[in-house]
Amino acid sequence: MTIAAESVRRIGWRGRLVWVALSLSLTLNVFFIGGLIWSKIEASRVGTTPAERLAHLGQQLNLSADQTLALEQFVRVVRLRGLLLRESNEPLSQRIWTEIAKPAPDDALISNLVEQANENRHSFQKEAAGALMTFMKSLTPEQRAQFAGIARNRQDEIAKRLWFMIGH
Repeated sequence: MTIAAESVRRIGWRGRLVWVALSLSLTLNVFFIGGLIWSKIEASRVGTTPAERLAHLGQQLNLSADQTLALEQFVRVVRLRGLLLRESNEPLSQRIWTEIAKPAPDDALISNLVEQANENRHSFQKEAAGALMTFMKSLTPEQRAQFAGIARNRQDEIAKRLWFMIGH
């Protein structure tokens, strides 16, 4: 093959690669913008702030004053414990990534750090579950069933969004 033919073949391949990259970029941008628009529409439908969403949930369940206080207590526990979880796991995450970036990472150290982060997460889940059960005990059986349905539907919506985002 001549040098001229070889250079034309390389340019053609690079040109196609550029077009593929541009097409992929355009597609991803369209989906990203569509997702932003959809999330804004959904947020405006249910309420834009956590307080508005909480008030909407209280209205859906027709909560009494005591039940509303129990719901607010549940939310406070989850928010506080979530903040503490992030604060305790962020340094662990940074240490994990620092270790992974080394030429010869210490697998035992990484495993230990991951285990610490998992223990923190497990502790959060136990406390959140306890707070949820305290709230659920304040509800009537009908309200519990309705709340479970709302939570299940919300979980399904989140799973669908994640499924869509990963391209399936």
